[in-house]
Amino acid sequence: MNHPELLLVPALMLSDYYLAVAGARLREGGHAEHFRAQHYEMNPLWQKAIARRRWFNPWHLLAVAVVTFLVFDVANLSTDPADPIPPGLFGLVIGLQGMINGRHLCNLATFAYVRRHPDAVNGAVTFGHEFVLRISLFQSFTVLVPLALLAAIDPAPAIFGATLGVATLIPLHLIWIARFRARSAQLAAAAAGGDSSSTASGTSLPPASSSANSPP
Repeated sequence: MNHPELLLVPALMLSDYYLAVAGARLREGGHAEHFRAQHYEMNPLWQKAIARRRWFNPWHLLAVAVVTFLVFDVANLSTDPADPIPPGLFGLVIGLQGMINGRHLCNLATFAYVRRHPDAVNGAVTFGHEFVLRISLFQSFTVLVPLALLAAIDPAPAIFGATLGVATLIPLHLIWIARFRARSAQLAAAAAGGDSSSTASGTSLPPASSSANSPP
């Protein structure tokens, strides 16, 4: 098999999802009592599945298969050992999925600590979902800055790919924020229409808390 290192693509994508489910389960009865928000999962594609604690998600498995096929297909376009594309793809996977999985592990360690030490946190606070997204966005710079400096000094394909992978999280978060704002405006308009008319078209929309979860 050419480029076996790219097997990390499905491995990290699968661990990303299952660690998210594990985190959603572990935080209940401890961390969730003190830190509340609308969603735990930030990617809108998987919010409902994670909120329902679903270990089996055929749509996610399909996405893993498609992405894995595309990555291997692109990596095998050239047989030149000096081709920068395969190591660049490898770096991109490490940067993007590695950082996401690292955050999951951080969350699991935090949730487990709060469960073992229930007196470590007192009181409760509720986070708006956009605020949670922005915290996650800002935290990306803790990894992006050192990677960008490394890439500037040594622009190796793997380092450049890892920098690009982490940088990809920035436009992703901005898209999620824009989507959340649009959805919130839609729900607000539907609620306003429902107050003035019993036949408002927005009555079929679910309430904002219907798939509520909590942030890490």
